[in-house]
Amino acid sequence: MNKTEPLTATTDTEQQKDWALLFNLLPEIKEKKKFGKLVGSKKMPDGNLSLPFWLEDEIVSRFFNAAYFLGIVKVFDWAVWQDGIDILNNKYTEYNDYDVEILCKLITLVVRSDKFCEGYMINSFETGSMALIIEALKNKIEN
Repeated sequence: MNKTEPLTATTDTEQQKDWALLFNLLPEIKEKKKFGKLVGSKKMPDGNLSLPFWLEDEIVSRFFNAAYFLGIVKVFDWAVWQDGIDILNNKYTEYNDYDVEILCKLITLVVRSDKFCEGYMINSFETGSMALIIEALKNKIEN
């Protein structure tokens, strides 16, 4: 596994953030099964087909907005962070074993990856990994 550099973006003091914006989403996230749908591929009036795209559920949009508002999405070379990819791809990952910085980096990896692989963030919600990451982050912040 590759060693990553420490984050250089300011983390603010974790206690000053209004984490409730994120943590209050947990009950709804845990309750839902579907977080988006693939739409499109319609025949247009000119005979061309529109490209399909992922339409995310409103809870995913609220998560996205909260993550940016709280400064969770960090600036680092997330695309080559192999450790993070390995953590996310391991269905047995114990997210509570990781500190706040790593958990925020995992959220960053999911959010930024979705920009280049549409539907990636929806998948992280549907597999349950995002709920586990948020829950672990809540445990670290509140304890």
